[in-house]
Amino acid sequence: MEQNGTTSNKRKRVDYKPKKGKAKMIKGNCYNCGKPNHMAKDCRLPKKNQAHISEVRSVPINLGELNLSAVVFEANLVDNSREWWIDTGATRHIYSDKEMFSTYTPINGRKLFMGNSATSNIVGLGKVVLKMTSEKELTVIDVLHVLDIRKNLVSGSLLVKSEFRLVFESNKLLTKNSHFIGKGYVEKGLFKMNVMTVMRNFESNKITASTYLTEYF
Repeated sequence: MEQNGTTSNKRKRVDYKPKKGKAKMIKGNCYNCGKPNHMAKDCRLPKKNQAHISEVRSVPINLGELNLSAVVFEANLVDNSREWWIDTGATRHIYSDKEMFSTYTPINGRKLFMGNSATSNIVGLGKVVLKMTSEKELTVIDVLHVLDIRKNLVSGSLLVKSEFRLVFESNKLLTKNSHFIGKGYVEKGLFKMNVMTVMRNFESNKITASTYLTEYF
């Protein structure tokens, strides 16, 4: 008796697995802990207080309602409370000395957000007059008064919006419409303005007439 065997066709079993992409290598070291292969925002160690530049968060500004929350870089290095520094990342102008305001409006319940997630109270808003090396006077408007800010900041982005040109070379700082406005210089890694704050009586809410050119920004 002949027995016909049954032939079974065996197929190879294939498991399809998604291809793993190559891990993206991050060049350089973390600004927070100094170790390689990750960024400061992903660092598991506690964030350090930086001297002047930190990550910036977006905060809405509503001048009509004086909702004056803003974002600035923390500035811990200070020699003189009346010195001014250009900060290209700050969203507002910041000043610490109430006596140097030309006009002033008190503010309650508003916060200034620092780059290191700290906050400070905003206690006022007004104008500050700066006398430049060119003998021109610049009136900085909508300046926030913050008591515990240790470095007075002029927002570079607001200057540019007001058609000023920032020239960081040959100690030339500000120009507008091809006219030289004032100088500055690099100190401790930041650009300091070579200016003098003009003290005027802010209680009158008026700026005394000046023989110098006055620009508003």
